Amino acid sequence: MTRSDSPRHDRADEEHPPESPSFWSFVPIGEYQPPGLPASSAIADAWASFKRLLRKVDQSSLQPARDEAKLRALPEVQLEHLAPPIDPTEPADALDTALYDWLDNKPADWPIRFVIGQPYAHPELLPLWAARHGAAVIEPPSVEQILDGDLDWFDQWPVDGNPGRLWVLPRLAHCYLRHTDGLKLVRTLLARAEAGELGRGVIGCDSWAWAYLMHLWPVPHPGALTAQAFDGPRLTRLLTHQIKRRPHRRVRFRNASTGNDILSVPSDDTEVHPEIVRLAAHTRGNPGTALTYWRRSLRTEPHEDVVETSDEPISGEVFDEEDVWVSAHLNEPLLPNEADEDVALVLHALLLHDGLPAALLPTLLPLTHDGCLAILLRLQRARLIAQRDERWAVTATGYSSVRSLLAGRDYLTDGF
Repeated sequence: MTRSDSPRHDRADEEHPPESPSFWSFVPIGEYQPPGLPASSAIADAWASFKRLLRKVDQSSLQPARDEAKLRALPEVQLEHLAPPIDPTEPADALDTALYDWLDNKPADWPIRFVIGQPYAHPELLPLWAARHGAAVIEPPSVEQILDGDLDWFDQWPVDGNPGRLWVLPRLAHCYLRHTDGLKLVRTLLARAEAGELGRGVIGCDSWAWAYLMHLWPVPHPGALTAQAFDGPRLTRLLTHQIKRRPHRRVRFRNASTGNDILSVPSDDTEVHPEIVRLAAHTRGNPGTALTYWRRSLRTEPHEDVVETSDEPISGEVFDEEDVWVSAHLNEPLLPNEADEDVALVLHALLLHDGLPAALLPTLLPLTHDGCLAILLRLQRARLIAQRDERWAVTATGYSSVRSLLAGRDYLTDGF
C-alpha cells in the first residue's frame, strides 16, 4: 500500500536551486567517472599488495608503528562519532538541486525521472526525499503479484484521487524476477510510467537491476541520474565531514604500520593521502562501501583511556589530539576456493535483484533447493553475503570481490 509521509517541502519561496554539500553531486548516468589510481607504478604495485590483504612494508624499514595484533577495533560508540553512517539528508539536498527544474517546470513530455544507485551508496535517500516533498511512496509488488502479472498492483498509484501528486518508487529492483513469468509487471510499469499514465514520479533502481532492465526495455534514458563517483578529494571531504567534532580537539587517523597521518581533522593540509585515493579506486567511487571499509579499518590502543577535554582552549593554537590507528590490512572477505559456476549463478542473481529470499533461488536458477541453501551458507560463513530484510544480499565488504569474479566470467555487470 501507499505510505504517507511528512508534509510537502515548501518550495514556493525558493528562487534558485538549493545548495548541496560540495562532495555530493547527481549527474546523468553517462557522466559517471569511476576513480582510477595514479599512473605511478609504485603506487599501483602497492595497491596490488593491499588487495591481497596485507600491505608489504619496505624490508629496510623499522618495526611497525603499532603491533596490529595488539590493537582493537573501535567500539560502536566511537565509530558513531568518527565515521557514522551517511546522513541521507545530504544526498537528498544534492538530488533536489539536480531535479529542481524538473520539479518546477513539470514537463509533460518527461513524466518520470530515474535515480540509479550502486549497492550501499545511499540506501535511505529516496524514502527521505519522498517525505521531504510529500510524495506518495509506492511499495513493490509481492512475489505472487510479480509471477501472476497482477495489474491490481497499479491501484495504489495516486492517479484518480490526486492525479497531480508526485510519487516515488524507491526500489525498481524488487518489481521483477528474472523468470519467464516474472517480467510482465515491470514491462507494463515502464510502458505506463514513461507514457505518463501514472502521473509524475521518481523511480529508484539498483545499478545491477538497471543494467538488466535496460536489456529488457532498451529505451534511451539520458536523463537517468546517479551520484557522481567519490574520488580521492571527494572521499576525503566526506570522511572529514562525517566526524562529529569536539572543540579544540584534533583527530589524527594514522597508518598502523608507518605511523604517518592519513587524515587529520581539523587540518590546513589540502593534500589527499594516497591511502584514500586507493580506497576510492578500490570501491569504484561508491561512498557507502568506502565508508564501510574505513569503519572496519579503524583501531585503538588496548585499554586506552578516553581523555576528557575542556570547552576552553588550552592556548590559542594548541589542540588536544586523539590518535586513531588505521589498519594496514584490507578487511575484505575472500571468495571460497570452490567458487564454481553454481556459486557465480547465485551471486549474480542476488545482485540483479538487489537481494532475494532463499526460497526463490530454485525458481530462478537451475539449482535444487538444497544446493542453493548449501551455497548460501558457505557464502555467509565467508562473509560475502548476509540476510537483510528477509533477503540474502552481497555484503558491502564482499561486493568488490564478487563483482570482480562475475566480470572475470563475462556475466552482465552494472555500468559502474
